Amino acid sequence: MTGKSSTNKDKSKKKRGCLRPLIIVVAVAVLLIAGFLWLKNPASLVPDRAAATAAEMTASEDKLYILLVGSDENEGILGSGRADTIIVASLDIKTKDLFFLSIPRDSYVAIEGYGHDKINHAYAYGGIDLLKQTVEELLNVPIDYYVLIDFAGFEDVIDALGGVEIEVDKRMYYQTYDGLIDIEAGVQRLDGEKALQYVRFRADSLGDITRVSRQQTLMKAIVTEFVENDGYWKLPQLLPAINRAVETDLSTLDMIRLAFLAADVDLETLESATLDGDFMLLNDISYWQIDEAALQETVETHFGGGQ
Repeated sequence: MTGKSSTNKDKSKKKRGCLRPLIIVVAVAVLLIAGFLWLKNPASLVPDRAAATAAEMTASEDKLYILLVGSDENEGILGSGRADTIIVASLDIKTKDLFFLSIPRDSYVAIEGYGHDKINHAYAYGGIDLLKQTVEELLNVPIDYYVLIDFAGFEDVIDALGGVEIEVDKRMYYQTYDGLIDIEAGVQRLDGEKALQYVRFRADSLGDITRVSRQQTLMKAIVTEFVENDGYWKLPQLLPAINRAVETDLSTLDMIRLAFLAADVDLETLESATLDGDFMLLNDISYWQIDEAALQETVETHFGGGQ
């Protein structure tokens, strides 16, 4: 009896010993899947908008509103230059529709405490907080997050992505105050340095308005590159570059969630627009006068409940 009992105990121990690695593997798999699904939950990115609701701002609980700002400060010191690029992105967390609205930097707007001036001066006057407030008041849309990047940081992020494919519309050769822009026409892959030259080129008849169109082209190319090439696999290279290059109120975890969400963007519905308006000369200074009716239509169509 004692021998049989001992043998049974030994067999039982062996079974438990064999099962233990399997249980660990299953447990780890479950945790990984749960963690992945948790990261893939975009609803957590939508902040509390009680203040926006009280102010009767245009917003949808299914959309994120992100302010993208490129600073013309190229010495690595954010906050001391002007906003060279101002784009508001609307991203639907359910349909994965993405829309970019460019605000020309010379747009004539009200800036609290400073009267009416070019919108890019809001950044020079009061940094990202005043620019964010000015954009919110202009569009009547809550800004959930902001991403601020300077020239050097922009190059680093594009290089970490592996460059972007762009169809350059014309031969670009122009001497700026701090360097030479030199890009051939045609379809090509631009690295960080050339991509920055591409969006800074403004030797056109419409000047900054044409440059804004190129900024939109580049934004679409970045999204396309990320979506078509499973960009989330490049996060180990991208996140360090982004953390070094940008100032943002997105946490690292939120940036990862946003990356997973961006990877599912429907490229067929990816759209962009520039605030309609016309050139205006005031006290011998050129401004972009916004078409108020077109502004309201754009906000209702792309930032409200429907798109």
